[in-house]
Parts: sequence; C-alpha cells; structure tokens
Amino acid sequence: MIPLLLLFLLIIILIRVKVPIGFALLAGALFLGIWSFGVGKDFWDLLYRSFINLESWRLVVTVAVILMFANLFEATGFVSSMVSSLKTFLSPRWVARAAPAIIGLLPMPGGAMVSAPIVREIARDSDLKPELLTAANYWWRHVWEATWPLYPSIILAAAVLGISVWDVAMINFPISLTCIVVGLSIRGVGDKTRSRNKKDPLRLLKSLWPILFIVLLGLILNVDLIFSVVFVIAVLSWRYHIRGLVLKAAFKKGFSPNIIVLIFGVMTLMYAMEKTGTAGLFYGELLEMAVPASLVAFAVPFVVGLLTGVTAAYIGVGFPIVLPLMGTEMLSFKAGTLLAFAGGFMGVMASPVHLCLVLTKDYFGASLGKTILRLLPLIILTSCISWALAAIFHA
Repeated sequence: MIPLLLLFLLIIILIRVKVPIGFALLAGALFLGIWSFGVGKDFWDLLYRSFINLESWRLVVTVAVILMFANLFEATGFVSSMVSSLKTFLSPRWVARAAPAIIGLLPMPGGAMVSAPIVREIARDSDLKPELLTAANYWWRHVWEATWPLYPSIILAAAVLGISVWDVAMINFPISLTCIVVGLSIRGVGDKTRSRNKKDPLRLLKSLWPILFIVLLGLILNVDLIFSVVFVIAVLSWRYHIRGLVLKAAFKKGFSPNIIVLIFGVMTLMYAMEKTGTAGLFYGELLEMAVPASLVAFAVPFVVGLLTGVTAAYIGVGFPIVLPLMGTEMLSFKAGTLLAFAGGFMGVMASPVHLCLVLTKDYFGASLGKTILRLLPLIILTSCISWALAAIFHA
C-alpha cells in the first residue's frame, strides 16, 4: 500500500506546483519502476516497451484528430446551430445535459471536448463559474460509459469476465441510471425557458450530421474511429471551404506537445502498474487485513482508475485481480461485477489525470481542484447507491 500512497502523493504534489500533468504521470511511472526494479535492466525495459507501445501512438493520433474535429465543429457554426435547434425541443438547461449525453454515445478519448463548446454556447451570456461548466459537461458526457456496448471498455470487460457484452450492459445499467439521476443535481447551466421558435427536426439533423456520421461509420461499417473522424474533417473542410490557417490552428491544438506528453504519461503509468504488480500487492494487503470481499472488489479498481484515469486500466489491471472473489460464498458474480465497475468508473471520474477532465478544465479555464470538489458529492452518492443496488439485487 505504501508505493500506491507515495505514488498518489507524488502526482498530486507535482500537479499542485504546476508541473504539466503528463510529466507528473511520467514521474509517477519512473517512481514505480525504480521502487520495484531499481535502476536496472527491468526498469529500462519497462520504459522502452512503454515508449514503443503502438497503443500509445494510436491514442495520440486518435485524441489529436478528435480535438481537430471539435475545433472545426465549432468554427463551422455547427455548435451554435445545434444549440438553437435543441432549444426548440428542450429548455437550455436540458440541452446542457442532453447534448453531452448524446455525444457520449460516441466512444472517443477526450470526447468531452466535442460537447464542451455546446455547454459554453449555452452559458455564453452568464457569469457561471468555469468549474460548474466543466463538471456539468464532464459528468453528462460519461453517463453511458459503464453500459453502452460500443465502448471498447465494455468489450474488454466482457472478455475478462467471460460473459457477453449485453450481460455486462444489463448488470451495469443501474450505474448509468444512477449517474443520470445524480447528475440532475448539477443545476444552473442554462435557463428553464424553451425557445418559442418552430421545431425544425431537419435543421437539428443537419447540425448533428458530422457526429451521427462518425457513429454510423463505426456502427454499420465498423470503420476505425481515426479514419471516420479524418474523413468527416475532410468533408467539412471541402464543403465549408475551411481556410488553411483555420486547419493549421486546429492541427496545432490537436497535436500539441502537452497532449502528446499527457497521453504517454497515462499509458506509461498504466503499463508500469501492470508490470510492477503494484495493484496486486494492494489486493493482497486488503485481504490480509480481513477487508470484506465487496469492499476489495470496489477498492482495487477504484484505486487503479484514480491513479491512471483510464478505463482500460482498471479493467485490464484491476478486474483480473478481483475476479477470483466473484462467484464465491463471499460475493456473488453479478454483485462483484457491478461493484468492480462502479469502483473503477468512479475512480476514473475522480482522477485528476483523466484525459477528458484535463482537456475540458483547460478549455473552460477552470481550477482542477475546485472542479473535483464539485464532482465529489456526485461520485460519493453514485458509489453508495451502486453499493446498495449490488447488495439488494445481487446478494
């Protein structure tokens, strides 16, 4: 447990003294490597393999093109058109909730950046604190993450647990439902008055087509997210005669050095936690302390999610560790699955290094600490309700 505590303290201290989060994560990975291996062959092998990891490079490109798309989506007027169209169907307050949730059906790293311009547009003439806008956009963007079958994390979990994707979705549905109900407590973003303009479904569809097209390419044709986003960027550039300067600015925001370092920091720390066995040691210590099986199933994925901010990490690293507890006299399989997902998901949502949180707090100019403080009551409440539901329905 000591390495995890020191790791968390190191990352938090570095962030507090204004070290870029990507470098703070890299420092955390170096700390874990040196703590476990010293400065020997295994340590250098860990760094080398994390650097050449194709998944890391793929994630860099994916996030970069998504950020480009988000910038162009706003620059071409789609955001303002979508907001004004949605306001004829819903009040601005509900638009601020529905738009991020709809975009949340599109599995993409840093996807909260696509809905962030919509939330900002709704709050344009208000004096709302940036932390409130960040928290609202961030929370509603992620309400489907534990359930929506298109998320790679759900597919990965199904493989680890040995059940179908639909079984995972059904077991976890209470988590998404709880997130939606709890999210209603985020108030004040937008007013309650719906626009009196005539409802125009066609205009709404036109404002949504770039996002819908990306979703459909993935759903129907199984096109890789990178290619579908690049294709939509190309169509937008051609159709709306986007100038080279605008494209260049969007490219620079997408492929900024800070973003690249951040992603490598996340992936390197995840790889270091896996290779050093740190999460496994934490699991063993909890069992030695006679901690209840339900708490272990929740705590291990929570800690992995909190430290890495990556859903794949708590599933790939945390789930195999707690899996032996599930389906035993101590903990039913369904209860263990729901608790492990709730723990990991809430850990990721509370993580100061979660990519969506880092990107959107920068976008709104919010304080990271104050934003997390706004999110904590929602995270605690969702965790408690999920725990109660696991006890009631899957005892």
